[in-house]
Amino acid sequence: MLNGGDGRESGPRRREVTDLYATVLEVVKRYHGAARITRVSYGAGMPVDRVRILVGRLIDSGLLKSEELDGRPMYDVTARGQEFLDTYWKMRGYVEALDRSPDYRAARRR
Repeated sequence: MLNGGDGRESGPRRREVTDLYATVLEVVKRYHGAARITRVSYGAGMPVDRVRILVGRLIDSGLLKSEELDGRPMYDVTARGQEFLDTYWKMRGYVEALDRSPDYRAARRR
């Protein structure tokens, strides 16, 4: 990743909102329908309050579903959420391949 347009390479790139959605979906998927908000928070490396906002958006978009178990919400990825993840990983692969191409790097240095 380039740092601030000055041509220098920097550390890990800042996570975009789509990256955050994909991260939350992947963490939830790992628990096979038994993901609680604190597990998602730890797995995604984000505070619980921020994860709650993202989970709410994912539920509203039909990418996650919630069920009550012992009075506590449990989350699971829907078929549409899995489709999002499949598309996300495919697009991320394309973008990373473009970022590694010599032509792209040369153009960024100009």
